[in-house]
Amino acid sequence: MTDAVAAALAATPVIGIIRLPDASGAVEAAEALWRGGVHAVEVTLTTEGAADAIRALRDREQGPGVVGAGSVRTAADARHAIAAGARFLVTPTFQPAVLDTARAEGVPVMCGGLTPTELDSAAQAGADYLKLFPASSVGPGYVRELLAPMPDLKIIPTGGVRADHVAAWASAGACAVAAGSALVSAHLVAAGDWAELTARAERFARAWPR
Repeated sequence: MTDAVAAALAATPVIGIIRLPDASGAVEAAEALWRGGVHAVEVTLTTEGAADAIRALRDREQGPGVVGAGSVRTAADARHAIAAGARFLVTPTFQPAVLDTARAEGVPVMCGGLTPTELDSAAQAGADYLKLFPASSVGPGYVRELLAPMPDLKIIPTGGVRADHVAAWASAGACAVAAGSALVSAHLVAAGDWAELTARAERFARAWPR
């Protein structure tokens, strides 16, 4: 599973976050992102029916496309998401119980944190990636400063990330970025505008410097 996630991020270092009132349209939204070149997609557990959407997407994974679960906060959340087929888990904060549960199943975790201590503690505890959240509160310079003494950290800025921010985060040393509403907005999903979601994904994918 870890290899599949690494391959998806190597192809395009962007994670699409699907956070909606309910999961109707979540499958189509993820497929639209995959078509646009954003291969790693997370469905947040705050989305009603998230497990069903993850299960359906696991059956429909395309090429390097993978599906994970976001907003994972407890060991029970982790078990629920893994049972649904999530290939990776994303936490908003540093939660050792989630890391322990995922490690036992061989599922990678993108562990949330903001301060140097939180991020390094998560890395030392076995997090595969570090979700810098909320990234909009600090900016790319913060990543550059963090990596000076801790160059091994695999940081993924999340929160307020837009396509025109991607190059700056990449230049600062982020290994990927994650985007929610700038990629998948509820009104586009409600309208079934999958073409616009694909176009947004293409803009994000192109924005990462090669």
